[in-house]
Amino acid sequence: MNGTEFRFTGMKDKHFYKRKLPHWQPEEETFFITYRLAGSLPISVIQKLKVEYLLQKDELYNQSNEQKAILKEDYFKRFESQLENNLNEPHWLKSEALSKIVMDSLLFRNQEHYIIWAACIMSNHVHILISTLPGSPLLNVILQNHKKFTAVQSNKLLNRTGKFWEEESFDTLIRNNDHYYNCVNYIIQNPVKAGLVKEWHAWEWTYLHPELKKEFGTPVPNKSEDTF
Repeated sequence: MNGTEFRFTGMKDKHFYKRKLPHWQPEEETFFITYRLAGSLPISVIQKLKVEYLLQKDELYNQSNEQKAILKEDYFKRFESQLENNLNEPHWLKSEALSKIVMDSLLFRNQEHYIIWAACIMSNHVHILISTLPGSPLLNVILQNHKKFTAVQSNKLLNRTGKFWEEESFDTLIRNNDHYYNCVNYIIQNPVKAGLVKEWHAWEWTYLHPELKKEFGTPVPNKSEDTF
């Protein structure tokens, strides 16, 4: 795709943290991230998906990083499909007030600690494409702070206590320009794919960076909506 070229520097200094799955987080890189509401998927479904993923990952131990990346993306697609097809509660982010809290929080430090290239808030999960900036907090710290703040504010409006977000997030490191644009397309087309709107820009809770709006003045073609 013509337009702005985004520089991907490869693996710089890496920070490792582990919850249910390992996450490598190189500094000053770009990530596609999905996080979801607590309880948005049954534990049995999550465990089944993760066991299948880890077994397949073990089989690819000596294979190329590209094959491993494809496996991880396949795991995400199955995970996303379960989220989209889950009609059970919670779907708290259907609330405009709660979606506004989440979007405002994402954009609060935008351009200061990180750059949000694209974001989309759905009823039970959120997609973002984010680049960390030099000297910024680690990505897991940024997400923890965002989740903590939005959880407190959202629970107040819901008049409830307890977990709001699932602790675990899905994240994948952007490999190159094609991968980057495929992720942008996937994020902004999510409400279209779900049948909520006909064009990506009609969804109130989609954000696209101004530089990308210059390129995508009209809706992005659907050709890559299932590929990232």
